[in-house]
Amino acid sequence: MSIPGLGQIPAQPAASCTRTITLRPAWEWRFEVPPGRSLVLKVLSGTAEKDGVELAPRNAYTLSGTKSKILTWHGCELEVEGRCDDDFVAEYATPAANPANAHVNLHARLGEMRAAAAREGREGPRVLIAGPPNSGKTTVARTLTSYATRQGYQPIAVNADPKEGMLSLPGTLSAGVFATIMDPEAADGWGSTPTSGPSVVPVKLPLVYYYGRSSSSDEPDFHRELVSRLAGSVSGRLSEDRDVRSSGVIVDTMGISEKSKVGLDLIAHVVDELSVNIVVVVGSTRIHTELAKRFASERTSLGEPILVVHLDRSEGVVERDEGFMEHTREQTIKEYFFGDARRTLSPQIQQVDFDSLVIYKMSDYSEYGQEGLAREEPSSLMQHWTLAVMHASTKDAPETVRAASVMGFVYVSDVDEERRKIKVLAPVGGRLGDRPLVWGKWPEPFMNLLG
Repeated sequence: MSIPGLGQIPAQPAASCTRTITLRPAWEWRFEVPPGRSLVLKVLSGTAEKDGVELAPRNAYTLSGTKSKILTWHGCELEVEGRCDDDFVAEYATPAANPANAHVNLHARLGEMRAAAAREGREGPRVLIAGPPNSGKTTVARTLTSYATRQGYQPIAVNADPKEGMLSLPGTLSAGVFATIMDPEAADGWGSTPTSGPSVVPVKLPLVYYYGRSSSSDEPDFHRELVSRLAGSVSGRLSEDRDVRSSGVIVDTMGISEKSKVGLDLIAHVVDELSVNIVVVVGSTRIHTELAKRFASERTSLGEPILVVHLDRSEGVVERDEGFMEHTREQTIKEYFFGDARRTLSPQIQQVDFDSLVIYKMSDYSEYGQEGLAREEPSSLMQHWTLAVMHASTKDAPETVRAASVMGFVYVSDVDEERRKIKVLAPVGGRLGDRPLVWGKWPEPFMNLLG
């Protein structure tokens, strides 16, 4: 380009943002990628893992909107393209000094229990991860699940925290068998939600229930009911599949405060329903003491004692503020309908008459004897909300619809009250009027998927 009187402006070379990071055995590279940005990571030599998932050498992994770490046990060299908000290398004098050794030791003990269960034809370990918010519970659950699959086991992973979906959208409780590798690039860290397109990593098929609120304490009785339903399905799968039975269960739970009696009671309910025999408390000696005292004289339904183990909070755990969590929820919902950088999906847009849909809205509170759902006429207030499509009939009673499992989700893009038409986005085509839809209280409609 030239400007009169100044002549030709020389082109400026683009600054390279590719660098190489060398890690010695048991070191970690901790990084934060802000929302809206991404980096590309490659393992040039050695071995490395992310939340227990071993990264393939020379494969390009795209990570966006995340706060995580890369751990190596034997040393590695990483190539990183892109910029982080913050990153550093955590160095340890010896491999034994890394706190992640506690996860490896716990996994080794669980492996011994699984091997014994396989020999004797009984259930493997049922592990529950508990602790306060932002203590690294989900990372521990993912790591233990990934280590198990890497050894050929097929554990059932259960998510009892509605604030973060597992293989599903936020606001749900879910369970699924993990017999294959997890997806280190996925927004939720577990893997892709079931969609209509192909996937590089095998897609898991979870059982999902719609809670529709952000906190388990918002409606604890309903949370208990859904946990009981999940537990019934988990028990059925354990009894039917020998490989899954010996592999056991790993449960990720909601963060609870150290003085929350409701939170401790909900944890105890999950332990009871899923016959948990190992409770791992991360980052809180008080919660560990309370749960150890509560379960000291209790036994599982199989007559086993309940062991309560304490793990220190990892130094790499960082605070995730509400803005970051909102972006993560947005990214998960977008991936469900449109796919990601590796896989583009083409969702179906349908325009439907008001009268052809049966929509229920969750009430603000649920009193004894009430269903907690009320029939709702479509309105502009639904715009930009995600509705759950339920495994139920439009003729079923509201209490039946409320406790049914989820088929999938649709997104309300536009509501024309004058013409009595509603426009929805669905991952696959098909009639919507055959199934009831449920409008929850969360996650809030903070985005417009169609611009």
